[in-house]
Amino acid sequence: MKKPINASSISRCTAMVPLPAIMLPNHPSVKRLSKSRLGMQPVNNGDVSDLDVQQGDLVIGSGWHPALFRAEVSALTSNIDESLTPRILHVPSSKGLEGAATVDQILRHFGISTIENLDNDFSDWLEVNSLSIDQTVAVRWSRHGERTSKGIELAKRIGGILHSNGFRIDLEEPEQTIQLLISGSDLFWGIPQLSEPPRKEWKNRVATRRPFFKPVSLDPQHARLMINLTGNGGPVLDPMCGTGGLLIESTLMGLESTGVDLDPEMVEGSKKNLQWCGGHAKVIHGDATQLAHLDIGGFRSVCFDPPYGRNAWRSDSILNLFTSVLNSIHSVCEDGAVMCCMLPADVEQLNVMGMKWQKMKELFDKTGWRIDGDWKIPVHASLSRRLVRAVRIPV
Repeated sequence: MKKPINASSISRCTAMVPLPAIMLPNHPSVKRLSKSRLGMQPVNNGDVSDLDVQQGDLVIGSGWHPALFRAEVSALTSNIDESLTPRILHVPSSKGLEGAATVDQILRHFGISTIENLDNDFSDWLEVNSLSIDQTVAVRWSRHGERTSKGIELAKRIGGILHSNGFRIDLEEPEQTIQLLISGSDLFWGIPQLSEPPRKEWKNRVATRRPFFKPVSLDPQHARLMINLTGNGGPVLDPMCGTGGLLIESTLMGLESTGVDLDPEMVEGSKKNLQWCGGHAKVIHGDATQLAHLDIGGFRSVCFDPPYGRNAWRSDSILNLFTSVLNSIHSVCEDGAVMCCMLPADVEQLNVMGMKWQKMKELFDKTGWRIDGDWKIPVHASLSRRLVRAVRIPV
């Protein structure tokens, strides 16, 4: 379903077209906007009284999973003004997105134009810019979609405008930067807020670098994504904590965290991994189907990645076992708690944990969990996963 731009929230324009929701793979070009579409307050003494400027930031997604990008940003900010492209969102505030798993960049004081109108629109943007004339500046560019040879040319055009307005260009060690993003014929630019995507740091915590390692350990990016998708913060429960990947991320986010595992080796391994990363969480030897017996409760967020080995969920025991797990989790959570779980599925996603997807959805509902989001995540040629988010409801 296409979502039209809210004309009252954007700078006055000569032409506007509806833009699609984030799920659509293509989008029409953004039309010419009078005085460009500006994402900043006037800060100079120029006469810009005729400009209605748009507040907020542009959030740039990684491209790995556009639907999850939108879901994560929505969960962390509670509000998305517009989906400009599948990988670009306009939000009133980007606060809280510094640790998002699917975000590449945040652009503040943004402008939007097309290749044809770049010179006029960037000049208009510069009239109300927050750049310091006393500091050197560089233009960095990137692209979404098809390859283009125009990036350097467009960056030079912007550099020329900056130079003609008295700015000093320094491509090696600039004191301030403008980030230009090319998406087809549409251009987006602004002041970048992140030195690198948040997930870049997490590569130092991948499973193979931890002192206790198992091949099925959850990737830090997926762990952080699941925690963020709950949108509830702590306390966090992982009822099948395994090697502690989710606990590592939640505790490093400053969230009160508890992990449970039936295997004593996993419990000790999780503790070792938490000590290695400087994290602090409660790790308990216990049964995920009997959580109420462990003297724990009051959880607002639940994240888990159940074992998905060939023998972990036998077809004759899936229904009763997973029913017990969901009921058990329900018993130690508060109303409104949000659960995210990464469930094994076949490649076609017809079966999840060996059960038909429709039957799995019914199981969630019967145990007091209302599914409000699910996303397909490919793993390899013979396996995929279904990331499920559900909200606790009374039963």
